[in-house]
Amino acid sequence: MVPAPETGKIVLIANPTAKSGRGAAAADEAARLLWSKVGEERVEVLYTARALHATELAREVGPEVGCVIALGGDGLVNEVANGLMERAADDRPALAVIPVGSGNDYAATLGMAYQVPAAVHEILRFNTARADVGRVNGRYFVETLSFGIDAAIALGTVELRKKSGRAGTALYLESAVDQLFHHLDTYRFTLDILRAPEGLPPRRITAEAYLLAAQIGPTYGGHFRITPEASIDDGLLDLCWATPKLAPLRALAILLRARAGKHVGSDHIHFAQAARVQIDFDREPPAQVDGEKIEGTRFLVECIPDALTVVLGK
Repeated sequence: MVPAPETGKIVLIANPTAKSGRGAAAADEAARLLWSKVGEERVEVLYTARALHATELAREVGPEVGCVIALGGDGLVNEVANGLMERAADDRPALAVIPVGSGNDYAATLGMAYQVPAAVHEILRFNTARADVGRVNGRYFVETLSFGIDAAIALGTVELRKKSGRAGTALYLESAVDQLFHHLDTYRFTLDILRAPEGLPPRRITAEAYLLAAQIGPTYGGHFRITPEASIDDGLLDLCWATPKLAPLRALAILLRARAGKHVGSDHIHFAQAARVQIDFDREPPAQVDGEKIEGTRFLVECIPDALTVVLGK
């Protein structure tokens, strides 16, 4: 059994290159604040050096650790969560997040502050809850899995950020306009709901869609509320897909409404819930999991209930 977060050791795993290099300064600030509040002997700071390094670090923390803090963007949070999920269920420290990224969707789902001092203050209250975790083809995710144009937008945003050094919702919208007006493609899929919500039978959905999302949390792409009713503790995936035909301007209008979750009334937008699904595409779509690229045409997706203890903000 791991120690309680409020009494165990704290490990801060930081991506120093997050947000165009600002991650290093944010990590230094967070470390100083943690040391001043709980003492240097209780805090260890680890920096990532390569892709997937955070997964290794989280997997290998010692039994005295009660809380692992991920300082970076959604990609780092995903890596840390994967490392924790590779540990036995009774040997997983609590997960906390200091958001230093461009999207920070999971931090928003947890209600975390965006300023380092406020985030540290909120973490040290150790207001915890149990949270579901998703799994797709053996890889874990904490917020979002999506296919089609929204994944292409998310991945395009990453490329724009690398080229320009910019970040934020404006960059996402720039990528969105490019995709909507030049690459508004559809993908045919079969969605088998293998484990439905209680009281509902399994079923099959076949459709052609611009996008398909399978969410643990409500948002993706920097707080676009694609599944506004999603909850991280209901044991279910929230599914959303958008069907043709839409002109680019109409598609953009629906996307902008999704920023506030107001796309739900559109005839082109469809929702479902499931605990476990299999998705088969007729051709390989753009796909992302917590902002990171994945590949394939067949995806087995499931929700693992109460898999992690997470630290909540306000």
